[in-house]
Amino acid sequence: MQKMGKYLFGFLLALSYTIGFSQIETNPKKNRLQFSTGYNFGALKNLEYAPVSQYDYNGLIYKLGYERTSKNQNLFSVQADYLKSELKTDVIPVLNLDYTKVDLRFSYLKNIYSKNKFSIYLGLQSYSNISVYVLGNKDRLIINQSFGIASQFSYQINKKQALFSKLIIPVVLLRVTDSSADIYSFNRYQGLSWNIGYRYSLSNHFDLTLNYDFNYDRLQIPSAFRELQQQFNLGINFKF
Repeated sequence: MQKMGKYLFGFLLALSYTIGFSQIETNPKKNRLQFSTGYNFGALKNLEYAPVSQYDYNGLIYKLGYERTSKNQNLFSVQADYLKSELKTDVIPVLNLDYTKVDLRFSYLKNIYSKNKFSIYLGLQSYSNISVYVLGNKDRLIINQSFGIASQFSYQINKKQALFSKLIIPVVLLRVTDSSADIYSFNRYQGLSWNIGYRYSLSNHFDLTLNYDFNYDRLQIPSAFRELQQQFNLGINFKF
């Protein structure tokens, strides 16, 4: 018991030192490692693989990201998302499908305006995703690669709280399926991705975040494709 008491005392002492140090450290952190999870619900129309006019789906989504702030306050970020769900329809339930989607985003944003607590960023984003439809015993894949214009706004409410929002408009899309590959631009492809979030600083090393995401994609092709997603996410950031 004496040994256990010593170990416990040492652990509490180290914990107190770490918390105290994190509270008095003032150097701004340039890197954020982000993990979040939340609830996703969406609607999908894909007449190439899914013969029903509209499927609905919902489920948990997992996100892992990294953000780097440069000396000039420019932002580089990468984010990966994972969603596994079931496409459901009340019209013909026997045609329900298993659905998996993996996303990967890269963006570089330049700080074009900063005054007081408000900042504006503008730049480019690359967005890749793989969608897997399980039809019977066979997996059918769609691979998308798009490039677009991205902007971000942030407002520092006080030392601990901040609001931020990001808007992406894709310009061109490369799409590969089991049967075709093509490049689409504004005349046949429209999309929008919007995020708004709230961040609360727990210490110099940890933040809590609350986010809402809206994503929309539409292809005007013979086998029509439309997808709309909405997400609510709660996450934690490690700053270093």
